[in-house]
Amino acid sequence: SCKTIYVMISSFLSEEEKKIVAAHELGHIILHRSQLKMAPMKDDTLYNMMDNTEYQANLFAADLLIDDEDIAKMVQNEDLDYFGLCSSLYASPELMSFKLYSLTKRGYAYHMPMEIQSNFLAK
Repeated sequence: SCKTIYVMISSFLSEEEKKIVAAHELGHIILHRSQLKMAPMKDDTLYNMMDNTEYQANLFAADLLIDDEDIAKMVQNEDLDYFGLCSSLYASPELMSFKLYSLTKRGYAYHMPMEIQSNFLAK
């Protein structure tokens, strides 16, 4: 049997937020497909870092939306600060934190300038 998965994204979000939410939900579909329930699910607290599945979906979204090579190129510019890096790559500071954390977990040496905020898209 064919199972169709639907993701509904609030029209009240900005285009950038919609892209992040879509990538995050795709992470759940790919990484946690066996945990999806038949009934509709609702993330009422997005990016809850206390839940391992949310954490994994956050990292998936950051890795999907921000290219490793783009980070490597941009950090060579010594005049660029953290927020300049985010701006240059059109990434929110919170999403960039997830990306840098992902890179450091994979053995790259990047400075983590701020804590990962677990509720950066919660409205």
